[in-house]
Amino acid sequence: MSPAAVYASGRQAPEPLRPGLRRLRGELQVPDGFPAPVEAEAAASARQAPQPARDATGIALVTIDPPGSTDLDQALFIERDGEGYRVVYAIADLQRFVTPGGALDAEAHARGVTLYAPDGRVPLHPTVLSEGAASLLPGVERPALLWEH
Repeated sequence: MSPAAVYASGRQAPEPLRPGLRRLRGELQVPDGFPAPVEAEAAASARQAPQPARDATGIALVTIDPPGSTDLDQALFIERDGEGYRVVYAIADLQRFVTPGGALDAEAHARGVTLYAPDGRVPLHPTVLSEGAASLLPGVERPALLWEH
């Protein structure tokens, strides 16, 4: 089965759509994987996972990514605070895993965003980071950028 038929999500496009999606990906030069140096750099970075800059384990953050998401990169906490609310928003701190000017950095700049299609997605970062070491998985400490109001 071609990479155009099955993507990171594991979903398969209906047969009538596959040729068109394959053509579209070719025209747009959408990558179907990561170069070996990018995968190697991501794996090394994941093994040396940085500790969070601030201990926020006392905040009951809940991921807010859509159901079925495997790259959990956003979380939220809201509580009543007097007449208003205390809101804490967290987003995974991927920059702590990326060496400026390295292969991973260059690939992320070339891709720009995670691409979503009817049959799956093409991730911005290798899954060892986006679904692993940098993902805001429940019960695991991860570096994240926090905003409080």
